[in-house]
Amino acid sequence: MKKQSKSVLVVFGGRSSEHDVSVITGVLTLNCIDKERYDPIPLYINDEGWFTGKNLFDLSGFGKGEPKAERVVILPGDTSLYRLAGGKLRRIADICCAVNCCHGLNGEDGSIAGFFRLAGIPLASPDILSSSVCMDKAAAKIFFKGLGIDVVEGVTLMKGEYFADPQATLARIEADIGYPVIVKPARFGSSIGIKRAADREGLGEAIAYAFRFDRKIVAERALENFTEINCAAYGSGGGVVLSECVAPSFQGELFTFEEKYISAVKRTKTPDFTDEETAEKVKNITALVYRSLGMTGVVRADFLLSGGRVYLNEVNTVPGSLALYMFRDKISAYGELIGELIREGMRAHREYEACAFTYPSCVLGSASALGGKSKAR
Repeated sequence: MKKQSKSVLVVFGGRSSEHDVSVITGVLTLNCIDKERYDPIPLYINDEGWFTGKNLFDLSGFGKGEPKAERVVILPGDTSLYRLAGGKLRRIADICCAVNCCHGLNGEDGSIAGFFRLAGIPLASPDILSSSVCMDKAAAKIFFKGLGIDVVEGVTLMKGEYFADPQATLARIEADIGYPVIVKPARFGSSIGIKRAADREGLGEAIAYAFRFDRKIVAERALENFTEINCAAYGSGGGVVLSECVAPSFQGELFTFEEKYISAVKRTKTPDFTDEETAEKVKNITALVYRSLGMTGVVRADFLLSGGRVYLNEVNTVPGSLALYMFRDKISAYGELIGELIREGMRAHREYEACAFTYPSCVLGSASALGGKSKAR
């Protein structure tokens, strides 16, 4: 009988603006996994390729450039990780599960989930659908509204359509939304590419800026005097575990990249949100989205509270530090939660693999009877 693999692949880095933040999440996850139950293996992605090695467990090595590591590959339909050396593949380990720690494009958008689905490797993170829907702010609004959830009204713009007649588009935004307006790339993360506009000139500048990062952008009404509320969730035993709601503190009209990650190291514990009625509503919406998308892994839902209404702003399917801090007070307890994510990911994968993927048909036989050639009509 084949021995069950204990090797868990932790994927981090990636080709996105959030590469460095992903390194922090990945290295934290690598070092927190329970070593008595699992053998964590790093899979670091940068512009040069995919790499692994013991040096990737040490965060300090990344501050001095790229740590020394060896190039690796994974093949479709093969659950093994291979070392690529001298033009030859040498097997390193059979992978029992993978944890996605890649934030943003080329990772959080469903691409990593799709790759591991093709490889046949269980994933302790959200799947293709939930990742791709939540990464696209325009698509997410459509999905959330379909569930009856309040979202801030917005207009979706494609680059080619906008530059065909900019003035007509600006006039439409003014008529549909009014000022002030927030403009953001549809499929970019960490508040990069976002600007606030108070007039037509500022709106044009904000749109041009957002198009530097994505060919699809969203312009939406800027809320006044709002409070941001976060709630995290993960699946366990077929149910949904919810965190307490927290209200992150920041200065200014926009929650910037610097405030999310650079200034965060100076802050102490994020304050709990104390309005129990609103917190319960936030939790219910978070659970509804998690169940409706059939999610696995841990996610963080970000809400905006303004004028007595609760708006779902976005759902992060690979949140910073995997939102572990929202469920556990001590880093020493993170391993327990990561273990739950791994077991749930493997359970969901077994359910998927138990489905039928083939269907007997006579299509090929009929084609053979016609001489094996298809004729264009």
